[in-house]
Amino acid sequence: MDKGIKETTYMWREMNDNWYRIQTNSPKVINKLKRRKAEICGKTTSGSTVYWLIFRVQYNKPSTAKQSFKRLTNCKKNFTDRNGLISAETSTKRSINSRGEV
Repeated sequence: MDKGIKETTYMWREMNDNWYRIQTNSPKVINKLKRRKAEICGKTTSGSTVYWLIFRVQYNKPSTAKQSFKRLTNCKKNFTDRNGLISAETSTKRSINSRGEV
């Protein structure tokens, strides 16, 4: 029985610049990025069943970007790095009472 909602965050680098894009559906990550004053550069269209936001942030080095991604998603070892795309999957646990109701 799945007791949580799957939340995923992706980060990739723009064409060898110092700019990175972060795509997420996690409310915690969205709130952290809004507090950092990251620029929202894309979102899902109205009427879509899945909610995604895409942010644009700037880092000086790829190692700094990767470290920031780990802190942002709170995933120390639970992330994947393939072909320049870094992704982390987390799940939010809901409170469930003794009768099994949400």
